[in-house]
Amino acid sequence: MPVANVNCPSCGAGHDIHNPGILMYRCEYCGTTVHWDKEKVRAAGKHAVLPEGFTRLYTGATGSLFNKRFVVLGRARYAFDRGYWDEWALEQHDGSLTWLTEDNHELSVQTRAEGIPVEPFDRHRVGQAIAIQDRTFVVEEVGQAECIGIEGDLPREFEVGETYGFVDASTRDGRYNLGIEYDDDPPSVFVGRWLKAASLQLDDEGMEW
Repeated sequence: MPVANVNCPSCGAGHDIHNPGILMYRCEYCGTTVHWDKEKVRAAGKHAVLPEGFTRLYTGATGSLFNKRFVVLGRARYAFDRGYWDEWALEQHDGSLTWLTEDNHELSVQTRAEGIPVEPFDRHRVGQAIAIQDRTFVVEEVGQAECIGIEGDLPREFEVGETYGFVDASTRDGRYNLGIEYDDDPPSVFVGRWLKAASLQLDDEGMEW
């Protein structure tokens, strides 16, 4: 059963919200990006349909991650000077929400790190060491990214067309990664680990990894 039914402010089409953590969606009828909460619903413009992702993931796909069932709710795509990356929202069988970041055909499962102090964006440099959660990360990239579109349902608000600074880093053994997004004050900090192909299995395996 849906927890709410939201009407698109642009075309009036209804949309069922099944997870209380969902904060926005893209109307499948008119393409309007819709932000909503219990008090209000607002439209944020129409945006082009996103092309397919880099891997076999797609909105509506089902499968298992670390042997736990999930369904893909939606994704946001960012553009930067070297190309694109996607952020996929997964709902697990118990209703919990998980983020996968996909960059250059690689997937990372990420968790937001709360209360982590970080330096201002303009102080970061490639090769810099950052210590977070008992791990040392080395900065690999410092740049600007723009959110160019969303699809499906998302448990986080994205402003399509917004540009902000980002920092990407990894541990020296390459197992863990760090993402700092200067999209708010304080910045958003995400700690993740790269996935091996066997960790994620889709029910529809028609596409290759």
